[in-house]
Amino acid sequence: MNDYNHFFRTFVVRMMKNWLIVVLLFLMLPATAQKRKDVTLTPEQQEHLQKLERMTSNTQRITFIDSVVVDKQQFLQVYHLSPEVGKVARYDDYFHTTQQYEAYVYVNELENRCFFSLEQADSTISLFTSETMGDKWTRPLKLQGINDEGEFSRLNYPFMMGDGFTFYFAAEGEEGLGGYDIYVTRYDSEEHSFLRPANIGMPFNSEANDYMYVIDEYSNLGWFATDRNQPEDKVCVYIFIPPTTRLTYRDADLDDEQLASMARIDRIADTWSNDSLRQEALQRLQTISGKHAPQPATSNDFRFVINDKLTYTRLSDFRSPDNQTLCQQLLPLQERYQRLTQTLARARDFYATASGEERQELRSEILASEQLQNELYHQIRNLQKQIRNNEIIFLTKLQ
Repeated sequence: MNDYNHFFRTFVVRMMKNWLIVVLLFLMLPATAQKRKDVTLTPEQQEHLQKLERMTSNTQRITFIDSVVVDKQQFLQVYHLSPEVGKVARYDDYFHTTQQYEAYVYVNELENRCFFSLEQADSTISLFTSETMGDKWTRPLKLQGINDEGEFSRLNYPFMMGDGFTFYFAAEGEEGLGGYDIYVTRYDSEEHSFLRPANIGMPFNSEANDYMYVIDEYSNLGWFATDRNQPEDKVCVYIFIPPTTRLTYRDADLDDEQLASMARIDRIADTWSNDSLRQEALQRLQTISGKHAPQPATSNDFRFVINDKLTYTRLSDFRSPDNQTLCQQLLPLQERYQRLTQTLARARDFYATASGEERQELRSEILASEQLQNELYHQIRNLQKQIRNNEIIFLTKLQ
């Protein structure tokens, strides 16, 4: 029995030693494999790692006030912009088509100029612009200067700042970290072309897809979307306070891992250096979210003169039952007339300096627009007259 016990103990000890050796070898494998991988990095991989390290070290200080995970196809619902900023939308939704599933559009406040992406037959995506001429959009013009060297294969998600010069977009290409990266450029009005775009860096960009960078200067809020750390059908929309100057973490007491964490936006709470600023921004977000679908007819900007003594400033002021409906028909006509008048003024200015061929093309467009403008003018005058007479008759009956 003693011999058996001795044999059993010896067997168990040997098995434990062998098991420990296997475990140690297993634990060493990742480090060994990583070391072997580092040795065999290609020049492209080495360049990518250097780019990643360089961008991480220059991570911008941004205060993120909130983040929302949503369905990928519905992410624009989180973008609650002031009316003065314009709007961002899916191309198919705005232009009522089903031909450009991957394309997006930015339209300015007056809805007389837009920037949009179009997917080509070879699956590349390019950026274009168009303006209104009458009630139609002009032929799309490809944006010049942004991709002259062909470094990008897919350009999408456009947004133009209120200054009319600063332009953001997202693109796939060798210059990025992976997937879509966000870029910024400026329009050179003398050369009629955009300057070479620059990657806006981290924390906005990552090795995942990052896109739809939008700044609302009126609410002082910004948005961008990313699929980093998300399931295939989800994206995270980050809402942040746009910085007035570019500050990085170089002066902060952060180690490499902490800096990498800020670059990845592991926790938005880590960016809350000033809670009062965040609370004020959250209040602005709540305010603008409530105004996302404004009713211009109920605004004090609305004015309708009934007679010398009576002027209405709200749609609810009308007493005649038919007039509220008629006024809702009037407002879009007035807005359309205003946009058309502004477009015609620009077209006439351009006509003065245009070439012979351009003048020939513009002439017919201007004449058609002038005819439409005249028709709109008479529709508006007749509708105003009808509303005014209805109201006066109704008020007279009440006396």
